[in-house]
Amino acid sequence: MTTTEDTRQPEGPAEVASAVLDAIEAQPGVFDMENWAQLPDTDRLPPERTPVCGSKLCAAGWTAHLTGWTLVSLPEGERAEVTCLNDDGEEDVRRVSVYAERGGERRLIGDVAAVALGLKPSETFWYDSAPTALMRLHAIAGR
Repeated sequence: MTTTEDTRQPEGPAEVASAVLDAIEAQPGVFDMENWAQLPDTDRLPPERTPVCGSKLCAAGWTAHLTGWTLVSLPEGERAEVTCLNDDGEEDVRRVSVYAERGGERRLIGDVAAVALGLKPSETFWYDSAPTALMRLHAIAGR
């Protein structure tokens, strides 16, 4: 694995969206809206590492990765307790196999990405197509 060239984390929704678009353009084969974080050679992708060939990250996965979260994809059958936001915006706990982790905190990748991109739950596009996700990222980035 290689380290990323720019270890500074983007700040603010427009800068985050722009960084995600740059990462997707640099590694289009890694972008896949069907996977939060598919990591073929490891169960963790720290923010200082570039995804290796065969990895798959959706827009939310890229967002969490580029904003300083380690992406975790546990082996099949394993699950961890993760803090998530319910539809009312209240915190809840869920057992999942793919999540973001930072400083001992575990969060759903989609929740981390929504906060970083300044999105309300009703504004997320995690279950949309790749063209729709890219269009939304371009709109947030202002480009």
